[in-house]
Amino acid sequence: MAEKISLAVVGAASLAGEAVLSMLAERQFPLADLYAVDFVEQAGSHVEFKDDPLVIHELAEFDFEQVTLAIFLTEASVSAEYVPKASGCGCIVIDASACFRYDEDVPLIVAGVNDGAIADYRERMIIAMPSSATSQLIKTIKPIYDAVGIESINVTVMMSVSEMGKPGQEELGRQTAQLLAFQAVEKKAFSEQIAFNIIAQSGLAADDGYSTDELDLIKGTQKVLINDRISILPTVVIVPVFFGHSEVISIRTTEHMGADTSGELLDNLPGLQLIKEGIDGRPTPITDASGKDEVVVGRIRTGFLDRERELSLCCVADNIRSGIALNSVQIAEFLVKDYL
Repeated sequence: MAEKISLAVVGAASLAGEAVLSMLAERQFPLADLYAVDFVEQAGSHVEFKDDPLVIHELAEFDFEQVTLAIFLTEASVSAEYVPKASGCGCIVIDASACFRYDEDVPLIVAGVNDGAIADYRERMIIAMPSSATSQLIKTIKPIYDAVGIESINVTVMMSVSEMGKPGQEELGRQTAQLLAFQAVEKKAFSEQIAFNIIAQSGLAADDGYSTDELDLIKGTQKVLINDRISILPTVVIVPVFFGHSEVISIRTTEHMGADTSGELLDNLPGLQLIKEGIDGRPTPITDASGKDEVVVGRIRTGFLDRERELSLCCVADNIRSGIALNSVQIAEFLVKDYL
């Protein structure tokens, strides 16, 4: 086990970058050196780490030979260019983009779910992370999957605007102010008005009417569970919420699993919080998820036609803090503990 390591956070000025830096400080990650890295527009400016300013280095000029580990919080196109350069220098890369998720020789990791697969990083020196929505889904269903098996999943993801980073967050705020002032809205980050609206597609149009985000959720879940036969029917929509994804999940189990039994199974597990049924049994992203590490689950119900094998539940999670920052830092912690 390495006592301390040198680490670069690439995309440090983004929402996810700021959350990762905060998480590193909170969890007292064993750092020898920490570098904030971003595009030339941010180079020379500062981000905060442990109440101190940390200068941002330019990505195009950064030497990855000086770090053991890099966390990339960038778009797939940026990761495609710079991750191979970093890993080629012997730097281990944890990549949050979709660029390498489905390469056979790159492990796709949800910390606490399939940690054993981290060892496969040695093939390419790259570890991929699923999307926040996929990570949230897997953390919720994995205990049930392990206990009785799951044949099919029908999931609707209500995606918050922070999934698109600061531009998405700023557009919701700006459009809300414009509408309240009876002004016309300006559209930049989204193709449609997002304030007081729902956009019934996230990602680009893909095959058979699905979007790229929906196909990503299917492939990511199947890869992490190592099961390409599980049927997944996803719908991903964008809602006017700043932070926190909400998911409505309906599953068909292989064996009997009632609502009470599944509630007992999900209660008090690491990374999960169960809201007991009753008047306060409705998890919301603002009340229950914002700023928290756990995926919060509630409203567990059985189906009407098959009460023994059909389950429906709701879950919420902070997509930036839990879905990206916590997952990436926990993966880094496993690397330090078991492989470095």
